Amino acid sequence: MTDQPVVPGMPGAEVVPGKDLGIIAADVLRSRAESLAAEAEIHELDDQMGILLFRLGDEWYAIKVEDVREIDQEYARTPIPCVPDFILGVVNIRGEILSVTDLARMMRIGSVDVTGDILPAIVVHNDDCVTAFVVDEIGDIVDVPVDSIEPPLSTIDKLQAEFIAGSLYVNGSLVGLMNVSRILEPIVAVG
Repeated sequence: MTDQPVVPGMPGAEVVPGKDLGIIAADVLRSRAESLAAEAEIHELDDQMGILLFRLGDEWYAIKVEDVREIDQEYARTPIPCVPDFILGVVNIRGEILSVTDLARMMRIGSVDVTGDILPAIVVHNDDCVTAFVVDEIGDIVDVPVDSIEPPLSTIDKLQAEFIAGSLYVNGSLVGLMNVSRILEPIVAVG
């Protein structure tokens, strides 16, 4: 271990014979800048939100990944009588009986083609309810900046707007971000 003096105010910067203090200071400042840049990248990742894309008819929508419990495409749906038309029945997923909700019909934008028994389903949850949304197609999971979410478009139907929390662009396409708490309200009321 050498007994070289340390430059005051610059921890870890050792004086090397023949090395200018200005160069040492520049090295220390450069390493501090790199450290701060790395911290900024970490904070940037914190400002991201994961969303799952899905299609209803011709339109793409998204749901926060934190609201999704699982995706299921292999289940047997059992119709039940005397329920609202947007409840297609129930399914047994690993011993848990869940309602199956036609999200398009609930939003009054049509209906998912239910001619087959097996439809892509997104199992969503909150503190009060768990249900399986049937959709036409399940897309990718993507990370988007939280600040890219804008208010819902004012041109959408008022009945649909209550189920949309916001809108954002994903790969150049406008996507509606679903308001899961609002969507689950009628399902909780049925139960």
